[in-house]
Amino acid sequence: MKLISFCVLFLLITATPELETVRQRYINAAQSKESADSFYNSLQNIEEGQDATLMAYKAASVVLMAKYERGLITKARFFNRGTDMLETTITKTPDNYEARLIRLNIQDNVPWITGYKSEIEEDKAFLIKNYSKQSKDLKSFTKKYVNQSDAFSAKEKEYFN
Repeated sequence: MKLISFCVLFLLITATPELETVRQRYINAAQSKESADSFYNSLQNIEEGQDATLMAYKAASVVLMAKYERGLITKARFFNRGTDMLETTITKTPDNYEARLIRLNIQDNVPWITGYKSEIEEDKAFLIKNYSKQSKDLKSFTKKYVNQSDAFSAKEKEYFN
């Protein structure tokens, strides 16, 4: 019985992707449809109520699928489903730094016509305020994004050094 319990626990732990891998797949997903498909498929077993950070990445994977879809209606469905999922995640866990970082990244990169740009300033302020409290790997991930982002001024970028 103990062996069965251990095996089930082991499978649950190993079935959840590691954040470092997820972050890299997120970056790659913006580069090609194949990478976006792979990223999207890798997160399909993540369900609401599980890890909020992984749920935010799942939402981002849905938004990224919109980038590669044909047809305005299909694009809009993916985009709206992904942003709704992300907003729900942030509403439930408003202090989740990485979810806010993902939302900022999406809002920074989507066309203005989507209307999905209203939380940029709020998320920037949140990231700046809470940067020092994050793990070393998340700080590195944040810094790479901030340094290439046009959403941050030169003065704001200094907070991430």
